[in-house]
Amino acid sequence: MKKLLIIFILSIFSCQPQKKISNDEVVEAFEAFFEALDNDLVHFETLVTDDFFIFENSRHYTKDEFIEFVTTFDIISAKRKFEDLSIDTDYNSAHISLKHYGEFIVNTPDGKVKLEFEWLESTYAIKINNKLKFKFYFSQAIKENSSIILAE
Repeated sequence: MKKLLIIFILSIFSCQPQKKISNDEVVEAFEAFFEALDNDLVHFETLVTDDFFIFENSRHYTKDEFIEFVTTFDIISAKRKFEDLSIDTDYNSAHISLKHYGEFIVNTPDGKVKLEFEWLESTYAIKINNKLKFKFYFSQAIKENSSIILAE
């Protein structure tokens, strides 16, 4: 009788429908991605898959190449704004498309420069060990502007 009860209980729990990834879960992972990118590149690697790649500046970067590229900038401050987020999810993956606006103050050999960008972007994340990790990112700048900041 105990065996039948155990089998019955197991069958009930094994038949529970798998939960679709929520939009909140996707937004949380997305925000963590940029928080790490701007403030903690060591943590960035925990948010992406081992085979992660990004297409940015008309170039394909592996995870390591992208981290190396990002560290070449002496960024003083970064402000980002995301608009028109469109999120599609299933049980094991998520896709986001969006407009991304960025304003960065960077040190250059010629002094401080303000860089402004508008990008169209798309990203794909998969669930690994119950955590969303980014596998692919596409970013295309559609507007760019730079201006030298005069010394005060």
